[in-house]
Amino acid sequence: MDGVKKKSLYSWLLFDLANTVYAFVIPGLYFSVWLVSEQGWTDQALGLATSGAMVIVALTGPWVGARSDGAQGKKPLLLITTAICIVATFFLGTFNVNISVMLFIFSLIGFNLGSVVYDALLVSVSNENNRGKISGMGVAFGYMGSLIGFGIASLLQSLGYSYIEIFRSVAILFLFFSIPAFLFIEEKKFNINKVQVRFRESLYIVIKSWKHSRQYNGLTRFLIGRFFYADAINTLISGLLAVYLVEEAGLTAEDSQNLLALAIIISIIGGYVYGKAGDKYGPRKCTLFSLGCWMISLIIAVISTEFDIEWLIYVTGVIGGFNIGGIFAVDRVFMTRLSPKEHLGEFYGLYSTVGRFATIVGPILWGFIVNTLNLGRNTAMMSLVVLLMISFFIIRGVSDESNTVEI
Repeated sequence: MDGVKKKSLYSWLLFDLANTVYAFVIPGLYFSVWLVSEQGWTDQALGLATSGAMVIVALTGPWVGARSDGAQGKKPLLLITTAICIVATFFLGTFNVNISVMLFIFSLIGFNLGSVVYDALLVSVSNENNRGKISGMGVAFGYMGSLIGFGIASLLQSLGYSYIEIFRSVAILFLFFSIPAFLFIEEKKFNINKVQVRFRESLYIVIKSWKHSRQYNGLTRFLIGRFFYADAINTLISGLLAVYLVEEAGLTAEDSQNLLALAIIISIIGGYVYGKAGDKYGPRKCTLFSLGCWMISLIIAVISTEFDIEWLIYVTGVIGGFNIGGIFAVDRVFMTRLSPKEHLGEFYGLYSTVGRFATIVGPILWGFIVNTLNLGRNTAMMSLVVLLMISFFIIRGVSDESNTVEI
Protein backbone atom coordinates (compact mmCIF):
# COMPACT_ATOMS: atom_id res chain seq x y z
CA MET A 1 0.00 0.00 0.00
CA ASP A 2 2.54 2.55 -1.28
CA GLY A 3 5.08 1.87 1.46
CA VAL A 4 2.59 1.58 4.32
CA LYS A 5 2.85 -1.75 6.12
CA LYS A 6 -0.39 -3.55 6.82
CA LYS A 7 0.37 -3.90 10.52
CA SER A 8 0.88 -0.13 10.73
CA LEU A 9 -2.42 0.57 8.97
CA TYR A 10 -4.45 -1.96 10.95
CA SER A 11 -2.95 -0.77 14.22
CA TRP A 12 -4.14 2.75 13.36
CA LEU A 13 -7.59 1.39 12.51
CA LEU A 14 -7.74 -0.59 15.76
CA PHE A 15 -7.08 2.56 17.74
CA ASP A 16 -10.15 4.13 16.11
CA LEU A 17 -12.08 1.08 17.28
CA ALA A 18 -10.60 1.43 20.78
CA ASN A 19 -11.38 5.08 21.39
CA THR A 20 -14.85 4.85 19.87
CA VAL A 21 -15.75 2.16 22.42
CA TYR A 22 -15.15 4.89 24.98
CA ALA A 23 -16.85 7.68 23.02
CA PHE A 24 -20.07 5.74 22.51
CA VAL A 25 -20.46 3.94 25.81
CA ILE A 26 -19.26 6.60 28.28
CA PRO A 27 -20.19 10.16 27.18
CA GLY A 28 -22.51 8.98 24.42
CA LEU A 29 -24.76 6.69 26.43
CA TYR A 30 -24.18 5.04 29.79
CA PHE A 31 -22.45 7.69 31.88
CA SER A 32 -24.84 10.44 30.74
CA VAL A 33 -27.91 8.29 31.44
CA TRP A 34 -26.47 7.21 34.81
CA LEU A 35 -25.82 10.83 35.74
CA VAL A 36 -29.21 12.24 34.66
CA SER A 37 -31.59 9.33 35.24
CA GLU A 38 -30.02 7.72 38.33
CA GLN A 39 -28.09 10.52 40.04
CA GLY A 40 -30.62 13.29 39.35
CA TRP A 41 -28.43 15.71 37.41
CA THR A 42 -30.10 17.96 34.82
CA ASP A 43 -29.34 18.28 31.11
CA GLN A 44 -27.81 21.66 31.92
CA ALA A 45 -25.51 20.29 34.64
CA LEU A 46 -24.34 17.49 32.35
CA GLY A 47 -23.73 20.07 29.61
CA LEU A 48 -21.69 22.26 31.94
CA ALA A 49 -19.51 19.32 33.02
CA THR A 50 -18.84 18.43 29.38
CA SER A 51 -18.20 22.06 28.51
CA GLY A 52 -15.70 22.42 31.36
CA ALA A 53 -13.63 19.60 29.90
CA MET A 54 -13.88 21.09 26.43
CA VAL A 55 -12.56 24.47 27.61
CA ILE A 56 -9.36 22.75 28.72
CA VAL A 57 -9.13 20.75 25.47
CA ALA A 58 -9.76 23.83 23.35
CA LEU A 59 -6.92 25.73 25.02
CA THR A 60 -4.41 22.89 25.13
CA GLY A 61 -5.17 21.13 21.82
CA PRO A 62 -2.95 23.38 19.66
CA TRP A 63 -0.14 23.07 22.22
CA VAL A 64 -0.33 19.26 22.01
CA GLY A 65 -0.57 19.43 18.21
CA ALA A 66 2.40 21.79 17.89
CA ARG A 67 4.57 19.58 20.10
CA SER A 68 3.63 16.53 18.05
CA ASP A 69 4.92 18.18 14.85
CA GLY A 70 8.50 17.97 16.13
CA ALA A 71 11.05 15.20 15.83
CA GLN A 72 9.71 13.60 19.04
CA GLY A 73 6.60 12.63 17.05
CA LYS A 74 2.99 11.98 17.90
CA LYS A 75 2.99 8.50 19.45
CA PRO A 76 4.46 9.47 22.86
CA LEU A 77 1.77 12.10 23.34
CA LEU A 78 -0.89 9.65 22.19
CA LEU A 79 0.30 7.20 24.84
CA ILE A 80 0.07 9.77 27.64
CA THR A 81 -3.39 11.05 26.71
CA THR A 82 -4.73 7.53 26.22
CA ALA A 83 -3.46 6.45 29.64
CA ILE A 84 -5.22 9.43 31.28
CA CYS A 85 -8.52 8.49 29.62
CA ILE A 86 -8.28 4.79 30.47
CA VAL A 87 -7.38 5.29 34.15
CA ALA A 88 -10.08 7.93 34.70
CA THR A 89 -12.70 5.77 32.99
CA PHE A 90 -11.80 2.70 35.05
CA PHE A 91 -12.62 4.53 38.31
CA LEU A 92 -15.93 6.13 37.19
CA GLY A 93 -18.66 5.46 39.75
CA THR A 94 -16.19 4.04 42.27
CA PHE A 95 -16.41 7.09 44.51
CA ASN A 96 -19.17 9.67 45.07
CA VAL A 97 -20.90 11.35 42.16
CA ASN A 98 -18.86 14.57 42.34
CA ILE A 99 -15.57 12.69 42.09
CA SER A 100 -17.04 10.61 39.27
CA VAL A 101 -17.87 13.78 37.36
CA MET A 102 -14.30 15.02 37.85
CA LEU A 103 -12.98 11.69 36.57
CA PHE A 104 -15.39 11.97 33.62
CA ILE A 105 -13.91 15.39 32.83
CA PHE A 106 -10.37 13.95 32.97
CA SER A 107 -11.40 11.10 30.68
CA LEU A 108 -12.87 13.55 28.16
CA ILE A 109 -9.68 15.61 28.22
CA GLY A 110 -7.50 12.55 27.63
CA PHE A 111 -9.74 11.21 24.87
CA ASN A 112 -10.01 14.51 22.99
CA LEU A 113 -6.34 15.47 23.22
CA GLY A 114 -5.47 11.97 22.03
CA SER A 115 -7.71 12.51 19.01
CA VAL A 116 -5.60 15.52 18.01
CA VAL A 117 -2.49 13.42 17.44
CA TYR A 118 -4.33 10.27 16.33
CA ASP A 119 -6.13 12.08 13.49
CA ALA A 120 -2.85 13.67 12.36
CA LEU A 121 -1.33 10.16 12.07
CA LEU A 122 -3.67 9.58 9.10
CA VAL A 123 -0.90 10.79 6.75
CA SER A 124 1.39 8.06 8.12
CA VAL A 125 -0.94 5.27 6.97
CA SER A 126 -2.30 6.70 3.69
CA ASN A 127 -1.56 8.81 0.62
CA GLU A 128 -3.48 11.46 -1.36
CA ASN A 129 -5.17 8.84 -3.55
CA ASN A 130 -6.56 6.62 -0.81
CA ARG A 131 -6.85 8.98 2.16
CA GLY A 132 -10.64 9.13 1.99
CA LYS A 133 -10.90 5.35 1.85
CA ILE A 134 -8.52 4.91 4.81
CA SER A 135 -10.30 7.58 6.86
CA GLY A 136 -13.62 5.89 6.05
CA MET A 137 -12.21 2.54 7.12
CA GLY A 138 -11.14 4.18 10.38
CA VAL A 139 -14.68 5.42 10.99
CA ALA A 140 -16.07 1.98 10.11
CA PHE A 141 -13.66 0.30 12.54
CA GLY A 142 -14.60 2.93 15.11
CA TYR A 143 -18.27 2.14 14.96
CA MET A 144 -17.50 -1.56 15.06
CA GLY A 145 -15.91 -0.61 18.39
CA SER A 146 -19.20 0.99 19.37
CA LEU A 147 -20.98 -2.28 18.62
CA ILE A 148 -18.46 -4.23 20.69
CA GLY A 149 -18.77 -1.80 23.58
CA PHE A 150 -22.55 -1.72 23.33
CA GLY A 151 -22.76 -5.52 23.15
CA ILE A 152 -20.58 -6.08 26.20
CA ALA A 153 -22.32 -3.31 28.16
CA SER A 154 -25.74 -4.75 27.30
CA LEU A 155 -24.60 -8.24 28.28
CA LEU A 156 -23.28 -7.00 31.62
CA GLN A 157 -26.52 -5.12 32.24
CA SER A 158 -28.63 -8.19 31.42
CA LEU A 159 -26.56 -10.24 33.87
CA GLY A 160 -27.30 -7.76 36.62
CA TYR A 161 -23.97 -5.94 36.74
CA SER A 162 -23.96 -2.26 37.66
CA TYR A 163 -22.86 0.79 35.69
CA ILE A 164 -19.52 0.64 37.50
CA GLU A 165 -18.69 -2.73 35.91
CA ILE A 166 -19.70 -1.30 32.52
CA PHE A 167 -17.35 1.67 32.97
CA ARG A 168 -14.48 -0.64 33.93
CA SER A 169 -15.12 -2.95 30.98
CA VAL A 170 -14.82 0.04 28.62
CA ALA A 171 -11.47 1.01 30.14
CA ILE A 172 -10.16 -2.54 29.66
CA LEU A 173 -11.40 -2.68 26.06
CA PHE A 174 -9.80 0.68 25.30
CA LEU A 175 -6.49 -0.57 26.71
CA PHE A 176 -6.59 -3.88 24.85
CA PHE A 177 -7.38 -2.50 21.38
CA SER A 178 -5.06 0.52 21.66
CA ILE A 179 -1.85 -1.41 22.40
CA PRO A 180 -1.01 -2.25 18.72
CA ALA A 181 -0.97 1.47 17.84
CA PHE A 182 1.96 2.08 20.17
CA LEU A 183 3.84 -0.98 18.97
CA PHE A 184 3.31 -1.07 15.22
CA ILE A 185 2.31 2.32 13.73
CA GLU A 186 5.27 3.55 11.67
CA GLU A 187 5.01 7.30 11.94
CA LYS A 188 6.15 9.56 9.11
CA LYS A 189 7.92 12.62 10.51
CA PHE A 190 8.16 15.80 8.45
CA ASN A 191 10.25 17.83 10.87
CA ILE A 192 13.73 16.81 12.01
CA ASN A 193 13.85 19.39 14.79
CA LYS A 194 12.47 18.89 18.29
CA VAL A 195 9.68 21.35 18.99
CA GLN A 196 9.93 23.11 22.35
CA VAL A 197 6.60 24.67 23.29
CA ARG A 198 5.84 25.81 26.82
CA PHE A 199 2.49 24.84 28.27
CA ARG A 200 1.82 28.40 29.45
CA GLU A 201 1.99 29.52 25.83
CA SER A 202 -1.13 27.51 24.93
CA LEU A 203 -3.41 30.52 24.40
CA TYR A 204 -0.72 32.27 22.37
CA ILE A 205 -0.41 29.17 20.18
CA VAL A 206 -4.18 29.17 19.54
CA ILE A 207 -4.02 32.78 18.35
CA LYS A 208 -0.85 32.18 16.33
CA SER A 209 -2.35 29.09 14.66
CA TRP A 210 -5.48 31.02 13.64
CA LYS A 211 -3.29 33.67 12.01
CA HIS A 212 -1.15 30.97 10.41
CA SER A 213 -4.23 29.21 8.95
CA ARG A 214 -5.02 32.28 6.85
CA GLN A 215 -1.96 31.56 4.72
CA TYR A 216 -3.62 28.44 3.26
CA ASN A 217 -6.56 28.62 0.88
CA GLY A 218 -9.90 27.73 2.45
CA LEU A 219 -8.48 26.47 5.74
CA THR A 220 -9.81 29.22 8.02
CA ARG A 221 -13.22 29.22 6.36
CA PHE A 222 -13.46 25.44 6.63
CA LEU A 223 -12.65 25.59 10.34
CA ILE A 224 -15.35 28.22 10.91
CA GLY A 225 -17.87 26.11 9.00
CA ARG A 226 -16.79 23.06 10.97
CA PHE A 227 -17.49 24.93 14.20
CA PHE A 228 -21.19 25.14 13.38
CA TYR A 229 -21.73 21.54 12.28
CA ALA A 230 -19.53 20.19 15.08
CA ASP A 231 -21.63 22.29 17.47
CA ALA A 232 -24.79 20.51 16.33
CA ILE A 233 -23.42 16.97 16.08
CA ASN A 234 -21.24 17.02 19.22
CA THR A 235 -24.17 18.37 21.25
CA LEU A 236 -26.09 15.21 20.41
CA ILE A 237 -23.33 12.67 20.85
CA SER A 238 -22.18 14.26 24.14
CA GLY A 239 -25.01 12.30 25.75
CA LEU A 240 -27.98 14.57 25.16
CA LEU A 241 -29.31 12.40 22.32
CA ALA A 242 -29.63 9.45 24.69
CA VAL A 243 -31.51 11.69 27.12
CA TYR A 244 -33.71 13.02 24.27
CA LEU A 245 -34.70 9.52 23.18
CA VAL A 246 -35.74 8.49 26.69
CA GLU A 247 -37.20 11.72 28.05
CA GLU A 248 -38.70 13.29 24.89
CA ALA A 249 -39.32 10.50 22.40
CA GLY A 250 -40.63 8.28 25.20
CA LEU A 251 -38.51 5.26 24.37
CA THR A 252 -37.55 2.84 27.09
CA ALA A 253 -33.86 2.60 27.94
CA GLU A 254 -33.80 -0.73 26.07
CA ASP A 255 -35.51 0.70 22.96
CA SER A 256 -33.18 3.68 23.03
CA GLN A 257 -30.17 1.38 23.12
CA ASN A 258 -31.56 -0.74 20.28
CA LEU A 259 -32.07 2.37 18.14
CA LEU A 260 -28.53 3.54 18.84
CA ALA A 261 -27.25 0.05 17.98
CA LEU A 262 -29.07 0.26 14.64
CA ALA A 263 -27.53 3.68 14.02
CA ILE A 264 -24.08 2.27 14.77
CA ILE A 265 -24.48 -0.55 12.25
CA ILE A 266 -25.58 1.94 9.61
CA SER A 267 -22.69 4.27 10.51
CA ILE A 268 -20.16 1.54 9.68
CA ILE A 269 -21.56 1.41 6.17
CA GLY A 270 -21.78 5.21 6.00
CA GLY A 271 -18.17 5.72 7.01
CA TYR A 272 -16.87 3.38 4.32
CA VAL A 273 -19.20 4.67 1.58
CA TYR A 274 -18.44 8.32 2.30
CA GLY A 275 -14.72 7.59 2.49
CA LYS A 276 -14.73 6.03 -0.99
CA ALA A 277 -16.95 8.84 -2.30
CA GLY A 278 -14.56 11.41 -0.81
CA ASP A 279 -11.70 10.04 -2.95
CA LYS A 280 -13.87 10.15 -6.06
CA TYR A 281 -15.95 13.33 -5.65
CA GLY A 282 -13.89 15.26 -3.12
CA PRO A 283 -14.58 15.93 0.57
CA ARG A 284 -16.41 19.24 -0.07
CA LYS A 285 -19.32 17.72 -2.00
CA CYS A 286 -19.60 14.84 0.45
CA THR A 287 -19.60 17.19 3.44
CA LEU A 288 -22.36 19.35 1.95
CA PHE A 289 -24.48 16.30 1.14
CA SER A 290 -24.03 14.97 4.67
CA LEU A 291 -25.03 18.31 6.21
CA GLY A 292 -28.23 18.29 4.15
CA CYS A 293 -29.02 14.79 5.37
CA TRP A 294 -28.35 15.82 8.98
CA MET A 295 -30.87 18.67 8.73
CA ILE A 296 -33.50 16.31 7.35
CA SER A 297 -32.77 13.78 10.09
CA LEU A 298 -33.24 16.25 12.97
CA ILE A 299 -36.40 17.72 11.49
CA ILE A 300 -37.84 14.20 11.24
CA ALA A 301 -36.98 13.64 14.92
CA VAL A 302 -38.95 16.75 15.89
CA ILE A 303 -41.93 15.70 13.75
CA SER A 304 -41.81 12.24 15.31
CA THR A 305 -42.00 13.52 18.88
CA GLU A 306 -44.43 16.39 18.20
CA PHE A 307 -46.97 14.14 16.49
CA ASP A 308 -46.17 10.96 18.41
CA ILE A 309 -45.14 8.96 15.32
CA GLU A 310 -42.75 6.52 16.92
CA TRP A 311 -41.59 4.75 13.75
CA LEU A 312 -40.23 8.04 12.39
CA ILE A 313 -37.63 8.17 15.13
CA TYR A 314 -36.14 5.03 13.60
CA VAL A 315 -35.90 6.83 10.24
CA THR A 316 -33.92 9.49 12.07
CA GLY A 317 -31.65 6.77 13.45
CA VAL A 318 -30.94 5.36 10.00
CA ILE A 319 -30.26 8.73 8.34
CA GLY A 320 -28.29 10.05 11.30
CA GLY A 321 -26.28 6.86 11.67
CA PHE A 322 -25.28 6.80 7.99
CA ASN A 323 -24.22 10.42 8.09
CA ILE A 324 -22.40 10.50 11.39
CA GLY A 325 -20.08 7.87 9.98
CA GLY A 326 -19.95 9.79 6.72
CA ILE A 327 -19.16 13.28 7.94
CA PHE A 328 -16.39 12.12 10.25
CA ALA A 329 -14.84 10.13 7.40
CA VAL A 330 -14.69 13.08 4.99
CA ASP A 331 -13.96 15.98 7.32
CA ARG A 332 -10.64 14.41 8.35
CA VAL A 333 -9.77 14.17 4.65
CA PHE A 334 -10.94 17.76 4.08
CA MET A 335 -8.72 18.97 6.91
CA THR A 336 -5.71 16.96 5.76
CA ARG A 337 -6.10 18.21 2.21
CA LEU A 338 -6.16 21.86 3.28
CA SER A 339 -3.22 21.59 5.74
CA PRO A 340 0.52 21.44 4.96
CA LYS A 341 2.03 18.23 6.30
CA GLU A 342 4.82 19.91 8.24
CA HIS A 343 2.20 21.77 10.29
CA LEU A 344 -0.41 19.02 10.40
CA GLY A 345 -0.25 18.54 14.17
CA GLU A 346 -0.56 22.29 14.75
CA PHE A 347 -3.62 22.59 12.52
CA TYR A 348 -5.21 19.42 13.88
CA GLY A 349 -4.82 21.08 17.27
CA LEU A 350 -6.75 24.03 15.87
CA TYR A 351 -9.25 21.62 14.31
CA SER A 352 -9.71 20.09 17.75
CA THR A 353 -10.06 23.52 19.37
CA VAL A 354 -12.85 24.39 16.95
CA GLY A 355 -14.65 21.13 17.68
CA ARG A 356 -14.26 21.50 21.42
CA PHE A 357 -15.42 25.10 21.56
CA ALA A 358 -18.41 23.84 19.60
CA THR A 359 -18.92 21.19 22.26
CA ILE A 360 -18.78 23.92 24.90
CA VAL A 361 -21.34 26.14 23.21
CA GLY A 362 -23.72 23.39 22.07
CA PRO A 363 -24.57 21.74 25.41
CA ILE A 364 -24.80 25.15 27.12
CA LEU A 365 -27.18 26.36 24.40
CA TRP A 366 -29.22 23.16 24.71
CA GLY A 367 -29.41 23.44 28.50
CA PHE A 368 -30.31 27.14 28.29
CA ILE A 369 -33.19 26.43 25.91
CA VAL A 370 -34.46 23.39 27.84
CA ASN A 371 -33.91 24.33 31.49
CA THR A 372 -33.65 28.13 31.61
CA LEU A 373 -36.12 29.19 28.91
CA ASN A 374 -38.30 26.09 29.39
CA LEU A 375 -38.89 25.88 25.64
CA GLY A 376 -38.43 22.11 25.49
CA ARG A 377 -36.05 19.73 23.81
CA ASN A 378 -37.67 20.01 20.37
CA THR A 379 -36.90 23.74 20.28
CA ALA A 380 -33.35 22.86 21.26
CA MET A 381 -33.26 20.30 18.45
CA MET A 382 -34.42 22.91 15.91
CA SER A 383 -31.65 25.24 17.09
CA LEU A 384 -29.22 22.55 15.93
CA VAL A 385 -30.85 22.57 12.48
CA VAL A 386 -30.16 26.32 12.28
CA LEU A 387 -26.49 25.70 13.14
CA LEU A 388 -26.26 23.09 10.39
CA MET A 389 -27.76 25.51 7.87
CA ILE A 390 -25.16 28.15 8.76
CA SER A 391 -22.41 25.57 8.35
CA PHE A 392 -23.75 24.48 4.95
CA PHE A 393 -23.53 28.00 3.51
CA ILE A 394 -20.04 28.56 4.90
CA ILE A 395 -18.61 25.24 3.65
CA ARG A 396 -20.21 25.78 0.23
CA GLY A 397 -17.66 28.56 -0.36
CA VAL A 398 -14.59 26.41 0.40
CA SER A 399 -12.50 24.74 -2.29
CA ASP A 400 -11.05 21.35 -1.42
CA GLU A 401 -8.02 21.66 -3.67
CA SER A 402 -4.93 20.47 -1.85
CA ASN A 403 -2.56 22.95 -0.19
CA THR A 404 0.09 20.24 0.08
CA VAL A 405 2.40 18.29 -2.16
CA GLU A 406 2.48 14.52 -1.57
CA ILE A 407 5.81 13.39 -0.11
